Amino acid sequence: MVYRSSRRPVQDENIYLTRFDKDLKTDVVSDKHHGTIHFWQICSVILVLICLGLTVAIVVLSTSGNIPDTPRCGTSKINRNFVDLSEPDKPGPFHDLTKSEMKKLREFLENDPNIHVEPAETARMEQSALYLLDLYPAKKADVIRYLDNSGPQPIRQARAIVFRGDLSSPVVEEYICGPLPEVKKCSLLKSDKRRNPVEFALRPISLVENEAIVDVLLREIDRKVGFILKESYGTSFYNCFPEECLTMYTTPMGTNLVGDISMRRSWVWAVYPVEYYALHPLDFAALVNCDGSDPRKFSVDKIWYHGKMHESVDDFIAAYNSNKTGKTRVRQRFNSQDAFSSLHQRGDLLPDQPLRPPTLVEPDGIRYTLKGRQIEYLGWSFYFRLSALTGPSFWDIRYKGERIAYELSLSEFAVFYSAHNPMQRTTDFVDSGALIGFHAKSLVPGADCPETATFINQSFSGQVVSEPLEISRALCLFENNNGYPLRRHLSYTKGEGGFYGGMLDSVLTIRCAVTIINYDYILDLILHQNGVIESRVMSTGYILPSFYTSEERPYGFQTEENFFGPVHHHMFHFKVDLDISGVSNRYETLDVSVETVDLRSAKGTSYYQTRFDRNLKKTEKEALFKFNFDKPKYHVVHNEHVKTKFGELKGYRIALDGMSKQPLPENENNEGTIAWARHQMVVTKHNDEEPLSSSSYAMLDSLNPVVNFTKFYEDDENIVDEDLVFWITSGMHHITRSEDLPLTTTVGNHLTFFLLPFNYFKECPSVASRDHIRISHKNPKDQKEGVKVERNGNQFHTCSLPPVSKEYDDLVEENPDIILESRHVRGFF
Repeated sequence: MVYRSSRRPVQDENIYLTRFDKDLKTDVVSDKHHGTIHFWQICSVILVLICLGLTVAIVVLSTSGNIPDTPRCGTSKINRNFVDLSEPDKPGPFHDLTKSEMKKLREFLENDPNIHVEPAETARMEQSALYLLDLYPAKKADVIRYLDNSGPQPIRQARAIVFRGDLSSPVVEEYICGPLPEVKKCSLLKSDKRRNPVEFALRPISLVENEAIVDVLLREIDRKVGFILKESYGTSFYNCFPEECLTMYTTPMGTNLVGDISMRRSWVWAVYPVEYYALHPLDFAALVNCDGSDPRKFSVDKIWYHGKMHESVDDFIAAYNSNKTGKTRVRQRFNSQDAFSSLHQRGDLLPDQPLRPPTLVEPDGIRYTLKGRQIEYLGWSFYFRLSALTGPSFWDIRYKGERIAYELSLSEFAVFYSAHNPMQRTTDFVDSGALIGFHAKSLVPGADCPETATFINQSFSGQVVSEPLEISRALCLFENNNGYPLRRHLSYTKGEGGFYGGMLDSVLTIRCAVTIINYDYILDLILHQNGVIESRVMSTGYILPSFYTSEERPYGFQTEENFFGPVHHHMFHFKVDLDISGVSNRYETLDVSVETVDLRSAKGTSYYQTRFDRNLKKTEKEALFKFNFDKPKYHVVHNEHVKTKFGELKGYRIALDGMSKQPLPENENNEGTIAWARHQMVVTKHNDEEPLSSSSYAMLDSLNPVVNFTKFYEDDENIVDEDLVFWITSGMHHITRSEDLPLTTTVGNHLTFFLLPFNYFKECPSVASRDHIRISHKNPKDQKEGVKVERNGNQFHTCSLPPVSKEYDDLVEENPDIILESRHVRGFF
């Protein structure tokens, strides 16, 4: 926190003193009788001014950091930690693709005679176009051999997704390319768990296709029905002032809804271009046909207007002109700082005067290290990635040298909507189809993360630019305390011993915020000092509303004119590959039940109490878990051959605190593409061919999913003393309310699961933390001597806050592209 002087400017002080002297002189002349009193008044005022001047000087000096003998916060000599954000020349097995690797790989794909990817700047849908480059993780056994047994580092390989619009029957092909960085070959990915190539109609959403829809279909719609749009809404898609023209929101339809794996259909909604555009929907939409790879053949199938479906554009025009359909008249909306959907500050300011919120200070500097995508913190160590496809993942998570998890990663998230209108009714987003990692960018200090955080850039391969793109502030890393004790106890009285012990819960957090068009998802990995791993996801951002009519009442509340937010279901899927004391693990539940026993103190009287029974899960199907309040249980993972000194199991417990039920019937409509949401947890035997529970095609592949998660456990493999993977589902149903405007807030929307040590340590490992504070009597035999406070070397001392070398606001002014696309096309959404 930087303290600033609130004194008046020097010229104002001189004016004040001049006026004071004049008034004082007049008082002395008019009343000589009280001269002595005035003399002491003068002395008092002078002393006050001297004190004020000294105070101002101290404040100014402390602000500039030049007070002698005052250490600067964060620059303690004992702080030998460091941060190295440079890309390594020889990246390890968990490091994302480097810029050099991506550049060389793109050159290889452009020159390969069989693939012949076109340059990104000129590639069209009917050509061979590169969609994605991402790291293809090495086999687990090879990586562990390298990490634990001094084996060779596995070769690095990349995954490339190519849209083959150049083929007579266009498809999407996935290649594995390597070795990196000097690629020798790219081969089609072969796996029993997924098909490849993939139908072209299932291709993920791309910038090139969106541009084609705008250039071809919107122009055609506007040419034919632009007059209706202007009569209904005051404007249209074209032939209007650019800032007033309608814009669009696109939602694809799953193939199980159209009944053909080769058909690609999307709804294009009309919305006003007001901040934020998605919150200004209109009752006009077109169902567009995007079959094939030639945009010139795209067409409009149906029109939705004024609560009615029209089978073609011509049918709609005829019905409108003959008054056979109702006519909408909506008052056109324009940008305004007072619009309910804008993020301008409005209302009575709180507090009345500018007072900055509390801020985080690291008085002795950071307590973590970061080098080569490896982080170490108070006994913890791990690697991290930010996959373009699936977002954040964490690898080789260890505590005090022992591996707890080989992998903890986001696998997929989805949101399914409901409504009366056909557009929102079929809006079932599965977001890896929009590239989750690409949308993690531009974290803002003081808003998204503490100002003290370390911000980490991330490089991706873009869709419409050939050079690798570096995204500023894609992740942040920081330590903070949660503001509540990790543990504490006060023994106040002599009889209880007379002591206090406790410590705040200071944790390390690595975070990214993913913005998928209107919604924002904040994803955290949190490490506690008691050996606990926490995974948390929070949702915020804009809801996705629809045009309100009375038919929409079962699905949401009207909160603005022509506006309602429909009920929807957020679902998140995580992969947790636990290695507790090695890769030979068991999963069992401790099932809590009620038993009847003899009270004993009153003969013949029954007493009801709870007990638990150990229940070993032997196969994958037996381990399928759906939450049941009537059957409480603990989920425990352990190595049968490693026990405590008392012969008890030594493991970790999985605590699921963000569960929700997916109520849709199995394999109906789009449910098949999120088969992973049927259970709150699934346990499978590790398989390198099961890296993800979903795919980038899941937005549309509901008729025949490219990755069918049920196949992961249908073979019902043995899971006793095996390398186990835990697939965890979190979620929440969201019934929107007026307070979700303008943005939904994270409060109440924290979905977490914990990995908790369970007999793993002989005691809570936080007892070794210097953060622990103990208060006890100086002399237990003579408690009147008072108490002492033990802080384990972390004594209080004063320090001045370091000046910010480059203010964030100045940085944005100098380079606006680090937060908003202003000067350069960045090559992705």
